[in-house]
Amino acid sequence: GGGGGRGGYGGNRSFGDGGGRGRGGADSRTKNFGANAPKGGRGADAWRNKRGGRGRPRPSFSDASGSDQMARRRSGKAARAAKRRETAEANKAVAVEILEIPPVGMDMDRLCEDLATTQAEVIKVLFMKGIAVQMGQVLDKETVIAVAEAQGVEWIDEQEKGIEDAARKTTSFYEDEDDHDLGDRPPVVTIMGHVDHGKTSLLDYIRKSKVAAGEAGGITQAIGAYQVSTYVNDEERNITFLDTPGHEAFSAMRARGARVTDIAIVVVAADDGVRPQTKEAVSHARAAGVPLIIAVNKMDKDAANPDRVRDELAALEVVCEEWGGDVPFIPVSAKTGMGIETLLETVALTAEVEELVANPESNARGTVVEAYLDKQRGAMATLLVQNGTLRMGDAVLVGSNWGKVRAIQDAYGNKLEEAGPSTPVQIMGLGGVPMAGEEFDVMDSETEAKDIAAERASKERINTIEGNTVSLSNLAAAKDDDDGVQTINLIVKTDVSGSVEAVKAALGALPQDRVLLRFLHTAAGEVTESDIDLAAASEGIILAFNTTISEKVNDRAKGARVELRSYDVIYGLVDEVRAAMEGKLSGVKDEVFVGKAECKAVFGGGNAKVAGSLVLEGQLTMGANLRVTRKKKEMYLGKVGSLRRIKDKVKKVEAGLECGVGADPEWGDWKPGDIIECFDLVDRVQTLESASDDLSKKVDEIKAAEEKAKAAAAAAAAAAAKDKVEDDEDGDSSLGGQGGGSRSKGKSRSRQKAGTRR
Repeated sequence: GGGGGRGGYGGNRSFGDGGGRGRGGADSRTKNFGANAPKGGRGADAWRNKRGGRGRPRPSFSDASGSDQMARRRSGKAARAAKRRETAEANKAVAVEILEIPPVGMDMDRLCEDLATTQAEVIKVLFMKGIAVQMGQVLDKETVIAVAEAQGVEWIDEQEKGIEDAARKTTSFYEDEDDHDLGDRPPVVTIMGHVDHGKTSLLDYIRKSKVAAGEAGGITQAIGAYQVSTYVNDEERNITFLDTPGHEAFSAMRARGARVTDIAIVVVAADDGVRPQTKEAVSHARAAGVPLIIAVNKMDKDAANPDRVRDELAALEVVCEEWGGDVPFIPVSAKTGMGIETLLETVALTAEVEELVANPESNARGTVVEAYLDKQRGAMATLLVQNGTLRMGDAVLVGSNWGKVRAIQDAYGNKLEEAGPSTPVQIMGLGGVPMAGEEFDVMDSETEAKDIAAERASKERINTIEGNTVSLSNLAAAKDDDDGVQTINLIVKTDVSGSVEAVKAALGALPQDRVLLRFLHTAAGEVTESDIDLAAASEGIILAFNTTISEKVNDRAKGARVELRSYDVIYGLVDEVRAAMEGKLSGVKDEVFVGKAECKAVFGGGNAKVAGSLVLEGQLTMGANLRVTRKKKEMYLGKVGSLRRIKDKVKKVEAGLECGVGADPEWGDWKPGDIIECFDLVDRVQTLESASDDLSKKVDEIKAAEEKAKAAAAAAAAAAAKDKVEDDEDGDSSLGGQGGGSRSKGKSRSRQKAGTRR
């Protein structure tokens, strides 16, 4: 088409309907790039059209003066800064009121989180105290205490909480919405007491089975959960029993049993009376706040003395009903069945008084009693359902583990489709082995359970290597010894997860000042080839407790020269580990006093001098060890090289006689007044306790020397400050004694200075 203006493009080159690109033809070259494209040329109308789209906005100007705008900006900036400070203050971390310090110390991250501080601040505090640490380091107990005191935070030893804290009930499994569907549930009864007092035998009689006959050493080393149907007053009742170990190493298991129980039965042998674990069981029951029933077992024995048991329990403030107390006291015999019916009736009556209820319609919640890893079936967990009903296919969440319930069976191996409140069951389907004592929940969906488990796993700090930390003072005391501080690497595999904590607690109770136990890996399940590889790489020892070892793993261990030990009783495990620890300690030499003498005169010349001495105590013996001290400072250490009485060589000189003493090697620095000590060295095999005591003494000596040096430095600083003050006072008094003459001189100096300035 044709065009006007500045000459148009030809017909085949025209853009749009118009012709040329002249000023008169505004529509000749319209560029349509979208809905917000300008409808005109490049003038002001085009920009105004762009205002509604993506075009450049026109600046808006305020009517206020420049000073007003500046004040407004300043006030807005101050308000934003104040808001940021307020937000930071609201989100500021708050230190704990009381810091609980574990016996093995704390890592830097956890300490900073509890104290609401930074690692740089902790490093600075310790540096000012002369302790150099690095970021992320594990601090020993003494160092953590120093940081807490510097930050002004009160602290408490975690061990001082005692066993009552572990048994205290901390979780309520019932929600407000459960009140509408509550129903009666069977009681959960925990049987506790000292080892070999007949707890399992008593439960065997009730269950009409023989559990105790199959236990290693005749002692229980894991929690057993059973539900028993019995008749009380011609009415069938279900009672759930938890059988806990009585050995001292299984304190955590007993505390866990008390925490989930409704009624506690403490079994006391009539022929043995109250023992340490009996006292602990009573403390657990009191801490859990549950009713207590005393069952005096072994009444069929001739040495049975129930009155003695009453007296000893009364000393623990456990008074039986016959003496005006509130604790049922029932004599029983697990062998003959005496008093069993009375015991069950008492349990049923106590349960009625407690009014035990639960909501069977809600999602199941409860506690993991035990867990282990089966080679064929995977992770197996014994659960105690405490509220709701557990069903096949439920999505179960336990800590950072989750899974879909694929099988449910009771303590007798019977398969179940569901399990109601107060029912102990074993399930299969979890993705990992949970820790005994963890609480489980049934989630509404698998996705929810999986997401929560993943979130918990990400928050957990995974410690692949655990063990006691070395304190700085112990390292300082042991640095000059031949042994130093040594380490034994351990890999512990047990039958159930509850036994893991028992084994670690039993081994952790051994003194570890000289030889540390380092747990490379602890888990429930069989010993695998990967455990052998880990032990071979770290020169570790594998301890298998109540778990099986295949021939293939045994051959692998022999080929890799890995020490693999298997135990079925915890006594043997602890004893052999103690022997291994003591085997790393070298023998020590103890000094045995032989005699003491005083140098009266010195004879001879050069290094061949002889000390003419008077024997004060014991005797001096030829060839014995010799120590010479002068003013309580050791000057020489060697042996008696020569011993003469008048002019004759003798082998020994008794107390009260004079003699000449020569040293071997020769020593010529004898002086009258030197004290000569004669002694023998006797080899002694160290135990863990004696090595710990020796190290403690050295630590005390080092600390005493440091305190003495600090006191001397403080005294020197105080004396220097005092001298400086006295010097200042002397200078002031000399100036004051010059009197009026000094004033006139001062005036003349001021005139001189004034003239100089002019």
